[in-house]
Amino acid sequence: EIRTWEDKLILTQEIIDEWLKVQSCWLYLEPIFSSPDIMQQMPEEGRLFQVVDKNWRDTMKFVTNDPKVLHATSMPGMLEKMKDSNNLLDKIMKGLNNYLEKKRLYFARFFFLSNDEMLEILSETKDPTRVQPHLK
Repeated sequence: EIRTWEDKLILTQEIIDEWLKVQSCWLYLEPIFSSPDIMQQMPEEGRLFQVVDKNWRDTMKFVTNDPKVLHATSMPGMLEKMKDSNNLLDKIMKGLNNYLEKKRLYFARFFFLSNDEMLEILSETKDPTRVQPHLK
């Protein structure tokens, strides 16, 4: 019985570790990929993000039914879903960094901006007033 509890607690810890990685990356990328401009410019990464987003939202629906940790981590295949999501998020981040690097090569002034500032500019290309503060 002790061994069963130990295994359950180890699995729970692994799920929570993967969960926290997915959560932090999802929170960073969700506003980026909610921009139609970015989705249009990065279709492959956008498609991958939609897969991660669906997994994340499905997991959150399951967890809100009963947020107690043992039940919340009992969703079938949760560890694999979280690991898969983290792998996809790694690919998305690499694609995003490559995309930003290409934009910097086209327009040298982008080298002086952080990734977040660049993403704000690139996701707001239709609204010049949102871009203007970065062009001082």
